[in-house]
Amino acid sequence: MRQAIEAIVVTIVVVLVVALSLRRLVFLGATLVRSRPLAPVGSTPTVTVLVPARNEHAVADRLLAALGALSYPAERLSFILVCDGCTDETPARFNAWAEGRRDARVLELPLSGGKAAALNAGVGMVESELVVVLDADLEPLSDFVAQLVRPFAEVRVAAAAAFVRPSNPDANIITRYAAVNTWVHQLVTSAGTDRLGLNPPTLGAAAYRTSVLVTIGGFAPIPSGEDVATSATLIRRGWQTRFVDSAIAGNTVASDLGEYWRQHVRWTRGLFLARRDAAPSKASVAQRMESVAASLGYADRLVFASALAGAMVDVVPGWVSLLYLAVPGLEVLTALFKAGIRRRIPAYLVATLVFFVADLAASAAAVVMHAMRRPHAWHNPRAVTAGTAAE
Repeated sequence: MRQAIEAIVVTIVVVLVVALSLRRLVFLGATLVRSRPLAPVGSTPTVTVLVPARNEHAVADRLLAALGALSYPAERLSFILVCDGCTDETPARFNAWAEGRRDARVLELPLSGGKAAALNAGVGMVESELVVVLDADLEPLSDFVAQLVRPFAEVRVAAAAAFVRPSNPDANIITRYAAVNTWVHQLVTSAGTDRLGLNPPTLGAAAYRTSVLVTIGGFAPIPSGEDVATSATLIRRGWQTRFVDSAIAGNTVASDLGEYWRQHVRWTRGLFLARRDAAPSKASVAQRMESVAASLGYADRLVFASALAGAMVDVVPGWVSLLYLAVPGLEVLTALFKAGIRRRIPAYLVATLVFFVADLAASAAAVVMHAMRRPHAWHNPRAVTAGTAAE
């Protein structure tokens, strides 16, 4: 009996590693072919930029300066800034910026209800055709909105994800590893998903068709991962999503171990919550399969850990672990070239090799915390005191 159980477990691990590796290879190949064209731009849609914030005074001025520099036609652009129970200077910064502007409104929620609740409160005030959601710690380039709205010329497109580009990749070994993760996820996985028509997920910088967002009930009311869950719902309802690498928002990636750990755990747990829509799926079989694979998220690291542990006790073939490492290695190299990091590739490869152990540990911790039903929190890594920490 024991041998039979071991054989089943080994078979499952091998199948998962092979399947995940094939998926990566498909996306890798797709990134090397021509991008899917965007439909010709017709009329200029009205757009509301929606920013949810929880104690973000440290980055508020940078964000507001970037919003003021957006090059989208002023008469077609407006802003809604939501303060989610803020206890710092964020509301004052937002109100000072919005004062005297006919296109900006500030919504102050007395108590923090979480990011999804803040977003939905803001969506209730939106009157434009499209709503662009932007995390408060991002810095969009001037043509960000103009680029991000391009896919909506296609009537079946309900959401478009932007390229959240690392702003501080060379700060230290942690930022290099965090940047590699970002580049691989977006320039390889999201780009490949888009080119294959498999609907990439939205993240912290994305645009949505307002009428469709309202129809599905707004953003998923879950503690984290509301963006991924919302795009998953759109896909199940038969809508399309796109990835627009020319719509760029700068992002200061995690620069210390504690910040990276909390962020990675939250992202991993958020993916486990992403599938909330019980309606019959209108997505294709390929899109459904990709949705299931994507829901594993960073938990695929645990598959590798299982394969490596099995190889160490000589029950799983050694080539299984090597296969897992080889394909992501190709992804990393491709992402680094696409990100323009050529002369500094060795430094990024060293960071990847060294810091992958922390990545594995954080993924394992997220799985354990999710299994134990530990509460989620909206943590703000920029909070200077414990009393203001939220996310």
